[in-house]
Amino acid sequence: MISRPARNTKGFADHFAHWFWRALTALVFAGVLALCLAPPAGAAPRGFDGVWRVELDHPGGPLPFGLEVHTGQGAPAVFLLNPPERLRAERASLDGNVLTLEFPSYRSSLRLELGRDGRLTGTADFIRRAGPVTLPARGQRGAWRFTATPARPAADLTGRWLVQYGTSRGVAILRQTGNRVTGAVQLPSGDTRYLAGELSGRDLALSHFDGSATALWRARLEGGRLAGEQYFPNSPAGSAWSATRLAGAPAPEAIAVEAPASDRLAFRFPDSAGRMVSLADARYRGKVVVITLGGAWCPNCHDEARFLADYARAHAPRGVEIIGLNFEYGDDPARAFRQIDSFAARYGIGYPMLLAGQPTPESTKAALGALGPVKVYPSTIFIGRDGRVREVHVGWAGPATGLLNVKAKRDFDLTVQRLLREKA
Repeated sequence: MISRPARNTKGFADHFAHWFWRALTALVFAGVLALCLAPPAGAAPRGFDGVWRVELDHPGGPLPFGLEVHTGQGAPAVFLLNPPERLRAERASLDGNVLTLEFPSYRSSLRLELGRDGRLTGTADFIRRAGPVTLPARGQRGAWRFTATPARPAADLTGRWLVQYGTSRGVAILRQTGNRVTGAVQLPSGDTRYLAGELSGRDLALSHFDGSATALWRARLEGGRLAGEQYFPNSPAGSAWSATRLAGAPAPEAIAVEAPASDRLAFRFPDSAGRMVSLADARYRGKVVVITLGGAWCPNCHDEARFLADYARAHAPRGVEIIGLNFEYGDDPARAFRQIDSFAARYGIGYPMLLAGQPTPESTKAALGALGPVKVYPSTIFIGRDGRVREVHVGWAGPATGLLNVKAKRDFDLTVQRLLREKA
């Protein structure tokens, strides 16, 4: 019988204890390190800085736009991206994980909360003719517009297209690079501002959001013709539109030039300080006076104001005066003046901005007499040195329309220069 050597139980126990305590120490250290590095409860895993793809729950489907955020010392700088436009929010504030953008000139706002999953949720609030509108919003990091991986485009849409929209005709100016499509649609009622989107296969999708104005245009390309729908934020049904290439044919005029129904205009309206302004004031005698008819709620009026503010400063020494007659929603003058003042401050407007009424046919007719009612916002009335109304321009073509905007500004200036050459 062979005997087994005696086992050294003490050595085995010491060896086991050594490795047990080493493993336990490592586990404890890893746990403590994880607790130190983990974000506190309720904190976002990353900050807001960077580019986001945000979309609104629009009646026509998700309406996307870009958001570029820069935080640091003081208030954050936030830009709405509708390429090629990079539009800075009027006011931006950051409270913990909540980013709030305010547009006082529009009486609108966008509130976004950053969740622990790194995504955004919130609401966009703005005013429409029928009243307040709230659309849910959500977002994630990214720079694509409608589709992260769109299908190969079936065509190049670059060029001018004749648009049929209800009973109106207009022109679409489109530019395409790969799948990406940008541009604008100019209609008699005004332009859409900057549209951005894509052509995925034969499906065209374009959108715009500037803090208040929304646009969502969808269409299908078949046989060289676009046909689809455009959606408003407070209407569940789309409005049909179609387009064919202009192919060298002249585009419809963006701005209608009309002979005035009367050569006389008289008014007396207040500014926000309570000062009453009239065309009979000594300030306007013997000068060329341009009356712009608009409202702070009107996106095309914002684009026109960018041009008029600089134009007024440059031409005042030559005897040109501009007056803004604003027609604002609601029957609260104090609230209307707050919005008008915000509008004027946003664009550095130095000419009088007066509250003339509400944007209804009855109110504008009462304000303008035979020259009313207002058909399109904005419109402009040109008055010669002799005090007579000489011309009315209906509508505006904003910078998103390219050459149409160049022509609008040139025609405006030509009219003013012609009136300046006349004797009082």
